Amino acid sequence: MILAHFGPGVYERLGIGGTSRAMLDLIGRLATPAFVLIFGITLAIIYVPKARKAPDATMRGLINRSGLVLLCSLIVSLHGTVNVLMTSDEPAFWFRLLLAQYSVLTFYTVAIFLTALAVRFIAQDPVRIGFLGGALLIFIGSVLGYEAFPFQGEKAIELVRLLFVSGKYGVFVMMGCAWLMIGVGVLIRNHLANGTSFHRDVMAIALGMTLLGLSDGRVVGWRTLGDLASGYAAPPQFWYLAMVGGAMLSALVALDRYTVPVVGFVLERIGRYPLSIYVAHSLVLPGVALLRWAAPTLPEAIGTVGCLLLFIVFCMYKVWASTAPDRARRALATQS
Repeated sequence: MILAHFGPGVYERLGIGGTSRAMLDLIGRLATPAFVLIFGITLAIIYVPKARKAPDATMRGLINRSGLVLLCSLIVSLHGTVNVLMTSDEPAFWFRLLLAQYSVLTFYTVAIFLTALAVRFIAQDPVRIGFLGGALLIFIGSVLGYEAFPFQGEKAIELVRLLFVSGKYGVFVMMGCAWLMIGVGVLIRNHLANGTSFHRDVMAIALGMTLLGLSDGRVVGWRTLGDLASGYAAPPQFWYLAMVGGAMLSALVALDRYTVPVVGFVLERIGRYPLSIYVAHSLVLPGVALLRWAAPTLPEAIGTVGCLLLFIVFCMYKVWASTAPDRARRALATQS
């Protein structure tokens, strides 16, 4: 995520290009679809068991989570909203104002809400319902994403089309892919419950997804590493998410199999607060722009580095705060 959003400016200043730039761009592009697919695995491991025991409470919890994500989405979109409000006399103002709210968090708001409504049914048979429901959503999104639901102009219906079909975070395809991963999450959960390793099974699925995704994408038209780095398009394409899903599952197995001192600890702690860290990172570039406006004589490098440092300090605080329960347990053990 950091490479995707902050990397291009750094690469240009450092003169990084060619294959190295394509590889860095490709790694950055993994962020969004990997997060989406992790959503499906989390459903299986965390929310499906909860929905079996307390379906109403689980539904309410997911709806509340959807509301929180909506609030964060509005914060992330604030910079674009202000830009539109400063040009309120231009045509199609309301359309552009609503369009400025669109982000990956818009997808999560809708996807979590719709999943909340369906979670009690998914919990009854998560593997089959997740697979068939996900495949149906992908089919609908793929059909509508091209000729069946064309551009509607600057109208409200176009915003609906953007949200569910044509946008780079199209709900139908992306949520469908997340639901497909519920079966993988069930597999992992069952292995954990039985005290057995999930590594071989999940790695087999990962390699299969990667090969199938690359094969299908080859037909679509990728030929070089640069094509893969820019292949995540709008509307979302299933082959690309399959390829990323394979890479994500491979990373999951590797990180669970091998202990990486310090790095593994930091990754695990940061992984507990993805939403707040995402919101914080999205404020860095608007913060730089605000400094340019408020203090035009301030050297650009100082403003940029200062905003980045604030973000890094925030991340360090979240990591430190996540260790509070461990520190409390150690203190109790020392006293006893």
